[in-house]
Amino acid sequence: MPIECEIRDGRLVWIKNPITGVISYVVDVRGKSFAFTLGRDAPDPEHPPLSSEHIKRATESCPFCPGNEELATREVMRLTPEEVPGWMGGSACPQARWVLRVFNNLFPRIPAELTGGRNESYIVVEDPRHFAESPRSHGDLLFTGSLGEEHFVKMIETDARVMRLSLENEEVCSVVVRKNQGRESGASQPHPHQQIIGSPEPFPAIASETRAERENPHVWHEIVALMERLGLVIEKRDGLVSYASPIGPFPRSYDVVMPSFRGLLTELNREQTHAFASALYRVLMILGPLPLDYEIHQGEGLPLHAHINARLYPYSNVAGTLNLPNTLLESAAAIRKALARH
Repeated sequence: MPIECEIRDGRLVWIKNPITGVISYVVDVRGKSFAFTLGRDAPDPEHPPLSSEHIKRATESCPFCPGNEELATREVMRLTPEEVPGWMGGSACPQARWVLRVFNNLFPRIPAELTGGRNESYIVVEDPRHFAESPRSHGDLLFTGSLGEEHFVKMIETDARVMRLSLENEEVCSVVVRKNQGRESGASQPHPHQQIIGSPEPFPAIASETRAERENPHVWHEIVALMERLGLVIEKRDGLVSYASPIGPFPRSYDVVMPSFRGLLTELNREQTHAFASALYRVLMILGPLPLDYEIHQGEGLPLHAHINARLYPYSNVAGTLNLPNTLLESAAAIRKALARH
């Protein structure tokens, strides 16, 4: 069944999400002021750097910073600097004993009573560094897109290890990888981290995707083909495709999909893991420190894929409709050019 949409003069006018049923309308927002809804001040390049005292106070109270390991729950695993050869934080943290660190979330996303009494909510701290280089405010935080590609690949490999641990629990049938970056995205801690959550039931969003796939086994290939037709594809290589998504929950949404791989992150071989992680990282790198979230979705019969949502831009979700800016195509082209420069 073809994806419901309307294209006039080669441009998308509206499109219906084949999974959620939400209709997105492409509208001209170039003359609209977002000053009130954004509520963000542009950083002042003349502002003096944060003092060492301010940095010390922030990191001493952060449960994810080195030296504060006792503030978190018992450690599950860690990767040392020697195990992450692409790590770029050696000069900032010369005494670092770990680069990636995993422990159970102090506040389980799903009650442990529902997963056999075992807490299946995990935190993956992405780096020992709290701030970006030479921070000028408490908001100048390290962000995922600045980690480096090899570092990010190691993190996705670590995610797969945690997933295997969670799936050993017979009460777990579905696992999602979730990242919130920035206060506007709902991140509870400023230090860069992600979550891995095991559930006794398929997550609702994944269940909806599975149902759509079952009703139309070609839906993901149809989505990719339409994104190519609309000029929204960012990259297509190594069995993966990334694109700006007009059917995401936000006006600036992006997907990374392995259309022909129907399995879990844990089932990828080393080369496939590297390709998937690298494709996801390249989108995050271009988005930079913007508030964002991403989720890695996987499940029965689904192609492995990730949804990325930039949260800086306001959106209008009214009665099951979403407004998209008519600069969506320009945005995808800008990302392609930026990746080419890199």
